[in-house]
Amino acid sequence: MPDIIDKIRLRKFTELNWCEPESVLKKLRYIEKTVLSEVKDESIRKLRTNRLKGWREARDAAIFAYGLGIHVLKLPVFVAKSEECDYDFVVKWEKEGAELFCPVQLKELPPENLNRELTIDDIYKKLEKYSGEKDLAVAVKINRNMKFDFKAWTSDKKLAISELWYFGNISRDGSVWCLYGDVLNEPQYYEFRYPEAETEVA
Repeated sequence: MPDIIDKIRLRKFTELNWCEPESVLKKLRYIEKTVLSEVKDESIRKLRTNRLKGWREARDAAIFAYGLGIHVLKLPVFVAKSEECDYDFVVKWEKEGAELFCPVQLKELPPENLNRELTIDDIYKKLEKYSGEKDLAVAVKINRNMKFDFKAWTSDKKLAISELWYFGNISRDGSVWCLYGDVLNEPQYYEFRYPEAETEVA
């Protein structure tokens, strides 16, 4: 993960509301199994309304950060939402006594019933506007029932970002997720279990 951050952004990052992703995911899972399980409206259960968009994105950010921490960095990782124009959330970790940060732009390949026409190539084209090659990572959530071709970046066109990652649910009950990246360098494939909350979480 990139760790080159200028002083102005560093100050902004330190002021963010940081959360431990595993704790966030356990609380959301408890809500999903209790409150949301009684809701008939599927768009609400899947956090697909405008009012719940922030919660859906926060959950996705926590899932990505959780997988990144346990598999890639193998260190405790924290996550914070951000409203900056070029990134949606930031992850931080500590290495040799120093706090390191990485801003992440979140993208999604949505279910076909929501946007059948959107392809992964369309997402790549949208990435061309970014110019954060020193520190910006992009995480693409693959949220579609399909056979996805995990492979390294082979296009002649160089994206102006530091890293590109894919992640997504690979089980019917949402208990197993995958993470693949960094696609632009030497990608590896990881699988991890969504942290479960068996009892009420404070």
